[in-house]
Amino acid sequence: MNPNKMNRLYPKMGDVDGKALLRWDPASACNETCVVYDECPYEKKGRCSLEMTYMNTIYRNLVNPDPSKGIAEYLSDFELQRVGLHLMPLYQQLVKMKKIAHAVENMIVSDKKGSLKIHPIFSEIRAVIRDIAKEMKEIGIEAKWKKKFGSVKGVGGGPDIDELMEKGDPKYYDEISK
Repeated sequence: MNPNKMNRLYPKMGDVDGKALLRWDPASACNETCVVYDECPYEKKGRCSLEMTYMNTIYRNLVNPDPSKGIAEYLSDFELQRVGLHLMPLYQQLVKMKKIAHAVENMIVSDKKGSLKIHPIFSEIRAVIRDIAKEMKEIGIEAKWKKKFGSVKGVGGGPDIDELMEKGDPKYYDEISK
């Protein structure tokens, strides 16, 4: 994967085992209009570093060039396309919605009639999470993960796949700093 092209308008990222790696998840430009700009701990320059970190972590957990991690070799060309062109855009929607949800001051809002309702962003987040789960099931992510690693707890009894997708690999920064 060419890191200079990740999270930009370059769907072709490279190859793994002779299979094309495609990914559609162009990160937003970072600017003062972002709802989390003032609180964001990431670099405030160029593309949104929060979105890029989120998307790159999820993608690396699924499709990792290191054969001891990820399940790229268990995915067909078609499944790799679905990961990069269907699943990743859903995760991109999710991270953008989470940024909006973080900025929502009142979870409870009133409609035109004065009835109290939960802010609509939260139902949208739940809908995207359901769509992600559906897409992952159709691709067979959990079954392939279990086939490779013996469980969904990850390599060596580490965090489960949901935790990896949400929080990333806790050892990643230690590995790249070697």
